[in-house]
Amino acid sequence: MWWKGECDLIPGLTAPNMVVVERDYPNTYNRFTSLGPMLDKLGNGGKGINWNTQKEVDFLGELNYKHTEEGPHKGRPKIETAIDAAEVILSLAPETNGQVAVKAWEALGEFTGRDHTHLAKPKEEEKIRFRDIQAQPRKIISSPTWSGLEDEHVSYNAGYTNVHELIPWRTVTGRQQFYQDHQWMRDFGETMVSYKPPVNLKTTQPMLGKKPNGHKELTLNWITPHQKWGIHSTYSDNLLMLTLSRGGPIVWISEIDAKEGGIKDNDWIEVFNVNGAIAARAVVSQRVPQGMSMMYHAQERIVNTPGSEVSGTRGGIHNSVTRAIMKPTHMIGGYAQQSYGFNYYGTVGCNRDEFVIVRKMDKVDWLDNE
Repeated sequence: MWWKGECDLIPGLTAPNMVVVERDYPNTYNRFTSLGPMLDKLGNGGKGINWNTQKEVDFLGELNYKHTEEGPHKGRPKIETAIDAAEVILSLAPETNGQVAVKAWEALGEFTGRDHTHLAKPKEEEKIRFRDIQAQPRKIISSPTWSGLEDEHVSYNAGYTNVHELIPWRTVTGRQQFYQDHQWMRDFGETMVSYKPPVNLKTTQPMLGKKPNGHKELTLNWITPHQKWGIHSTYSDNLLMLTLSRGGPIVWISEIDAKEGGIKDNDWIEVFNVNGAIAARAVVSQRVPQGMSMMYHAQERIVNTPGSEVSGTRGGIHNSVTRAIMKPTHMIGGYAQQSYGFNYYGTVGCNRDEFVIVRKMDKVDWLDNE
């Protein structure tokens, strides 16, 4: 450990990586709305591999056009609109550009000594543009950024390529690790998978009974797992996805808690604490354990979100009632998979575990006069 004098402090090796970033504040906007020159020099990549992107940079200059004004952005592809930004991502990402996917698998093959390009070759000429996904969802292309395959014959399963393509796991041993032999993990008693109860962040007590509406208030543990029909995407606001569910934001609670709170399935409920408030419909289910409530992420406040009786403003999203909490063991640096990266670990329960107050809404206000 470098802080004990056992070795030298080497950024990225024995300590977290440190990078000096040049700031040019008068040209912040110009830089922000143009594709930077480092992609020409370093290419693109992730998780330890990178590949040349000059062809894609040139293409974006033709697609989005280039800046002609004098300054650091002159001659660079434009990122002036939301569609420009989407096209940049779609052009550079191996998941949406078949030629980039092949280059990415080639880059990984340089480390493994094996040919993995067959995973993307069938879709090498496929390129997904913004207008394509505006018209309909598109299946993405297999990428080494992920450990599963986007394939017509194999369901996505984490660790699939590690097993079937003989790709080492991204750990200090290259294998799956159940024991984490690091001093910080030992100090916290977390060398093996362990359960620790949620930390009481004292976010419910100040709100209990402060703004009563005549309905019983329940204090429940709050979790925000991946949504039922997708991952991260806000595409859940289209008609098909809304029809599969309740047509707007929903919160799941147990039958036992619902009965105690006088809540029936599909009732409008409010979830709140000192952090914020959520207004949503209740899904009462026997699959939810007593004492727990959950809201799939990411349900944005786009469709059918009424006002909150507590806040007086429109109800929030799943994280309106949470705050990210840093965990020391997530800040380990320079140790293979135990390397700090902002939000890299989740956000998982130990960052977002929370308690909330749940109660049936007395009056549903759509704030039509806003």
